[in-house]
Amino acid sequence: MDRLSLQKVNLLHHIYKERRQFSSLELSQMMDLSERTILKIVDEIAIDLEFITESAVIQKEELKYFQLIYKDNFSMKTVERYYLQNSLTYKAFDEMFYNKFFDINMFVLDNFTSPASVYRRIKKVKPLLDQFHLKYTSYAEVSLEGTEKQFRYFYFLFYWNSCWGEEWPFTLVTREEILELMEEVDIAYSEQLLYWLAICLTRAKLGCLIDYHPMYANFTKHHHNYEQLSKKIKYIFRKYTDLTDEEIELETMFSFSIISSMRHYQKKDSAVSLLMNFAQHHNQELFIQSTLYWLEIFMEHFSVTLDVEEYGALFVNLLHLHYFILTFSGPANLFKKDLYKMRLEMHERAQIEIMNQFYERLLENEAFAIVFKRKEILIGRYHKLLKQTIDFVNRDTIKIKIYSMINDVPYLFSQIKRLFDHVELCSEDEEAELIITDRLYLNIYKDLEDIFVWNTVPQKGDYERLSIRLQEVYFNKYQQPNKLLLKTLISEV
Repeated sequence: MDRLSLQKVNLLHHIYKERRQFSSLELSQMMDLSERTILKIVDEIAIDLEFITESAVIQKEELKYFQLIYKDNFSMKTVERYYLQNSLTYKAFDEMFYNKFFDINMFVLDNFTSPASVYRRIKKVKPLLDQFHLKYTSYAEVSLEGTEKQFRYFYFLFYWNSCWGEEWPFTLVTREEILELMEEVDIAYSEQLLYWLAICLTRAKLGCLIDYHPMYANFTKHHHNYEQLSKKIKYIFRKYTDLTDEEIELETMFSFSIISSMRHYQKKDSAVSLLMNFAQHHNQELFIQSTLYWLEIFMEHFSVTLDVEEYGALFVNLLHLHYFILTFSGPANLFKKDLYKMRLEMHERAQIEIMNQFYERLLENEAFAIVFKRKEILIGRYHKLLKQTIDFVNRDTIKIKIYSMINDVPYLFSQIKRLFDHVELCSEDEEAELIITDRLYLNIYKDLEDIFVWNTVPQKGDYERLSIRLQEVYFNKYQQPNKLLLKTLISEV
């Protein structure tokens, strides 16, 4: 975004936060600009808003007092997008995406600027391009040099972080056409997926094909969903492009890996068990090894045992996240700080510190440094995944078994539940943390310390003793420092 446009957006953010009058003096002190500059910016914003939206106006009160009046449907993102898309930087990179930036002199004439201004703005973006392993060149034509994979990733973020799904920025494929094809072949819809497909199809139509990498082929092997989904992706590419079958196969493998990595898997998702089988075939791959290491360190660090559903959901979501990290270089957001990291930083300080301590444990093994060094991207996503997956309310119980001479187990359990709510009756195959029995039967295989004996028909004193014992077991189990850390980490406070 150009300097003046950035100043306008910053000023708007200040007066948007509080619905009150602001003085030019107050804003000049907040933004470290002169009052004269503030008044000039306000006048320009007032004119700009007439073109941008009907939901907001600048209302002036006397000469140096003003207020932003806006409706509930006003979006600051709409304003940011307007300024961004009208900046020289955006226009230049938009033309590079379509391979249309043939002559900088023509671009200068079309945009009423100078070559020096264009080069100066592009030069400012160089540190960002370096993160994507892309390089700006201006030989026969102005372009970006680098792998097609990195080029597409950069432009996905470029268009997504400037349009945010509020506007369709692509000209060679329409949103309606892609949606229609997705519905025709039954591919689950998401706006981000639409952007990715539009980028891949546009580049393919321009003859800029994805580079071969063994990762794509390896990822599709033994994947339960590849055969079915690949047919759908190939159908879309054949509709839009004139690529050969071999070229479409490569584009399909790349697109499949992106689509798979963008999906979130729930605990009861039927695909989880199939993906666990997929992982066994790829056990030596780094994205699997780093995921297994993550889970091992997590359970050790927080002294917790995950149930089957929790382990499965964490495993498959992490393996896709780690695969994505290993596939692409660069940040996960342009123009703004990573949204997942921002979300983490809005939590209590204790949660942030606990998450950072756990992340330091992950960094101890240098074999996985290539994955975990991407902390800016990963830490916020890890935190969100934990909060989505681990349910402390349901796991905060003591597992018990009851033995009764008169087969009174259901009644006795209901009485115990009224006495102490944090108990759960074990199945036959499960290991009990406390056995409650009326005698020491020969078929009870448990240390005596984990057995509580009471009367065949329990009396008031039996229940009082049991209440004390259950509280002791519960405290020893859940008040361990590491378990308290996890409980704090995923709490809603």
